[in-house]
Amino acid sequence: MAQNRDEQIDSLCTDDAIYRAIITDTYPVCHAICQRARSSFLPAIRLLGREQAHAMEIIYAYCRFTDDLADELPAAEARRYLQSWKSMIDHRLGSSFLPAPASELSVLSEAATVPKDALVLASGVAAVVKHYGIPPRYVLDVIEGVEQDIDFRPPKSFAELEQYCARVASAVGVACLYIWGFKGREVPSQAHDCGVAFQLTNILRDLREDAERGRIYIPADELNSFGCNGDDILKGVMTPAWSDLLDFQFKRTECFYQSASELFQFLSDRGRKVFGLMFSTYYALFQKLRRNKHRLFRQKLKLPRWQKIWLLARWSLAPPRSLPIVDGATNSRPPAISPSTG
Repeated sequence: MAQNRDEQIDSLCTDDAIYRAIITDTYPVCHAICQRARSSFLPAIRLLGREQAHAMEIIYAYCRFTDDLADELPAAEARRYLQSWKSMIDHRLGSSFLPAPASELSVLSEAATVPKDALVLASGVAAVVKHYGIPPRYVLDVIEGVEQDIDFRPPKSFAELEQYCARVASAVGVACLYIWGFKGREVPSQAHDCGVAFQLTNILRDLREDAERGRIYIPADELNSFGCNGDDILKGVMTPAWSDLLDFQFKRTECFYQSASELFQFLSDRGRKVFGLMFSTYYALFQKLRRNKHRLFRQKLKLPRWQKIWLLARWSLAPPRSLPIVDGATNSRPPAISPSTG
């Protein structure tokens, strides 16, 4: 008798042919989501082998799909659909007591913005997670991070902001490591620091855009310490106090980049290429934001197309043996920085 999708997923550990069949079924849906998103990560993903690249696109499509549920729906609806989506994913991962997906799919399908392929996507994610041994909590953390954006409350401290970054960025990064391959039994702590560095860069890049949506991610205690007001962002006024606060933010983010650069040494050869391109692209953007901090309240800065092409060519054809700032890295987590010492 033919296996249903849940039975197929459960047998993945012993039957690679079934895994490939599920991925073949799932990949077109996920690839279409990735193409619509036009993510800067897609060129890096293509540096992997075919099987790993497909798995990465499925994970990225899952993150994009989850994020779109929050961005494209009113808050009340988004909350409801995200809970249904979480239940469906959790059930597919086999880690839960939550409701079976049939009822959840009916809830999701009520939203015009939700593709009918949600069930296919959920099965693909579960297949990748089980095939590569990704701990399910990292996949579910992504949904919890998006839920934080819906019920946005400004972080009171950096500890709260770091937790948010861990959910929306570090969790995805750790999942990627299981696909790329890494040395040792434990996930290197630098994977967390890399996700935080990337997300802090996003926050600095999107200062004005987020402020227009009523979101200020810079911790409240730091705003107060430096005497800054979120209204200045909307007014486009870069005060001396804001200039100092941004210098403090850049200094701390640099520490996370320094720690994250050490992750390079723990990766497989192909993992180094894809991570190297991602890291170099994000770090180049970070440097541009730092050099042009006076423009952050007025526009969203991006890397020029030629620079992205150059970085892709570099890591594709003659990948460096180290990262831009690896020589400045330390062997410990980023030091705690307080406004008084920034």
